Parts: sequence; structure tokens; C-alpha cells
Amino acid sequence: MPMLFSPTRLIMTIFMLHSAVMTNWFPRIPDMQTKLQLGTGELSLGILGASLGTIVALPLAGQIVGWLTPRRTILVVFVFYGAAYALIGWAWSVPSLFVFLFLSGLFMPVIDVAMNVEADRIETSTGRRIMNTCHGFWSVGSIIGGLSGAAFASLEVDIRWHLAIVAIVIVPIAVAVAYRLPHIPAEPREERRFLIALPTLSLWPLCIFAFGMLLVEAAALDWSSVFMRSVIGATPLGAGIGFAAFTIAMAIGRFLGDWAAGRFGPVAVARGCAVIALAGLVILVTAPVFVLAVVGLAAIGLGVSVAVPLAVSAAASRGDRPAAVNVAALSLISFSGFLFEPPVVGFVAEWSGTLRIGLAMLIPATIASILLAGHVRRDAKVAVPPTPLAELAA
Repeated sequence: MPMLFSPTRLIMTIFMLHSAVMTNWFPRIPDMQTKLQLGTGELSLGILGASLGTIVALPLAGQIVGWLTPRRTILVVFVFYGAAYALIGWAWSVPSLFVFLFLSGLFMPVIDVAMNVEADRIETSTGRRIMNTCHGFWSVGSIIGGLSGAAFASLEVDIRWHLAIVAIVIVPIAVAVAYRLPHIPAEPREERRFLIALPTLSLWPLCIFAFGMLLVEAAALDWSSVFMRSVIGATPLGAGIGFAAFTIAMAIGRFLGDWAAGRFGPVAVARGCAVIALAGLVILVTAPVFVLAVVGLAAIGLGVSVAVPLAVSAAASRGDRPAAVNVAALSLISFSGFLFEPPVVGFVAEWSGTLRIGLAMLIPATIASILLAGHVRRDAKVAVPPTPLAELAA
């Protein structure tokens, strides 16, 4: 039982549940587009709500996590996170879709920062790399969410009840898991300072690297189902297969990421994967048939798989500021890719008449990530004394 409920396994479960809530929504985006009778440009405006909510929340996320502790943050915020995603299915217009996605975007990054900081703390205490594996479980949650979302779509279950069921099932599990995480004292009151999570000058190249990779990841999440159904002509199940190829390849990359980073070094792994992401993007935008589109999405998933965990570990290890602040600052810039991606892809696609050209607009950002991959080097941390956490996770 101690091994079953070790901090390492608990935090990996939180990563998985976090993504399962969100990714149930992505296969239903074409259904929402049909329900509201939207073009790609109008749809991109609604999708923009989640990105804007994320950007608004991220500057304060590190401070919130520092004050509440990661455990309490996950306990409280996950309830609102699940409820916000349940509301999306009830959207009746572009403004309402924007508002509901904005709410989900407010809560998503706060949990994201909390679970990444907790994973970094466990990684430091145990002396074992787990960050890529944690993000691998996030991808497992994406597979579960993507396939279940595609199944609900194939069964033509009303999107309102689908997303409500997801929240009712997952939120209580997440709260129970978070409750079992170790209690960590909050910062002493006299040491608390209000820090807006903005990147330092030295952190900017790492932020830009992650920005480029997350731009491509966001496009695959937002548009893969739309691309497969409107451009390739796939069925809802076929679109689900494309999304699953992306998430399964991402999971494989992340589960191998900790081993690969230890064997070849984080820089080589980050740069090699960024090259694979570029190749996958080119294959996708030129794919004439279903099989090649699936191959392109799989290559993109593998290519972007290690970018976030390697960047998070590098940011958290810097030691110049609290880990939560550096991780939140990294997330603020990198997740802004979710803000720029919907209008860039959506409006270019509407202007050009094809989603292929919209997605091709992301190629320069991918090249920039390849060039900046050297900044994922992890700084050595000062050794910490053994803690009860290290004993529990051993």
C-alpha cells in the first residue's frame, strides 16, 4: 500500500487525470463547429477563450501555488477546472463558447504549475528523473480522453452530457488522489512576497524554445480532428484515430524521455525531437491520404513530447528564484502559443481556403525551437537533506 500510494505514483495520476478532462473536449470541436454553424475563423475566436484565460492566470499561478502549496492548489482548483469544462458543452454562440473556454483556461494552468512543481520536488528529493514520465502519464490521459471523446462522438452523445459525465467521474477521483499527497508547509508568512511570474533575461531563450513546440502541440490538439474530417474526409472514428496517433506517440516519447535524456543528454534529445516535429508538420500539411495524415500527426506527437518536461526541469533547477515562479514564467510565455495559434491557423485557413496553409504557418516557429534547444540544460541543484517524502517515494 505505501508503494501504491507513493508520492511518485500519486502525482503521475494527477497528470493523467488533468489531461483526460481537457482532451475529451478536442474530438468534439468539429461537433461544436457544426452545432453553432461556424467557419474556421469564427471557431478560432471561440477557441481563443481558453488561451486567453491561460495567459491571464499564469502570471499569478506561481504565487498561488507558493501560498497554498501544490497539494492544496490541486485539491481546490481541480473542482473548478472540471466544472468549467462541463460548461463548454452548453455553449450556444461564439461569445458563450469563448466565456466557458476562458473559465477553463483560468484554472488549467494553476493545476499545471502545481503538479509540475510537485513533480520537480519529488524528483529532487528522490534523485531520480520522473518529469518526462509524469508528462508521459499526461499523454496517457490524453489517449484516454481522446478515445473516449471520439467514442462519445461516434455514438452521437450530446456534447453537453458527454462533458458533464467526464467531470462527474474524474473530479472526485482527482480530489481523492490529491488528498493523499504529502502535506507540505506553506511559506512562512514573513517570507512571502508577491512575485509576478515574468521571465528573466536568461530564461527567455528557454521560453521561446518551449513556445515553438507548444505552438505545434496546440495546433495538433485544436485542429487535428477538424483537419481529418474536413480536409482528409475521415469519419469521426477516423478523426479519433488521428488524434490517438498523436497522443500515443507523445506518450511513447515521454516514457522514453527520462532514459533518453540520461543516455544522450537533454539537448540532443530536445533538438532531435524538434526535428521530428518539423518533419511531421510537413508530412501533415502535404498529406494527400488518411494514412499519411496519421503518420504526420504521430511524428508531431513524438516530436513535441519531451519539450515541456525538459524545459520545466531546466527552469525549475535554475535556483535564482523559487521553482514555482520560474515554472510559471516559463509557462506564461510558452503557453502563449495557445493564444497565438487559434487565430493564426484559423484565419489563415479561412483566407486561403484550406487548413493546410494555416498549419504550415507554424513551420518557422518549429525551426526556431530547433535552434534554441541548447537551453534545456538542467542546472545542478544544491543537495537537500533527506525528507519523509524521499523515504515514502523510495
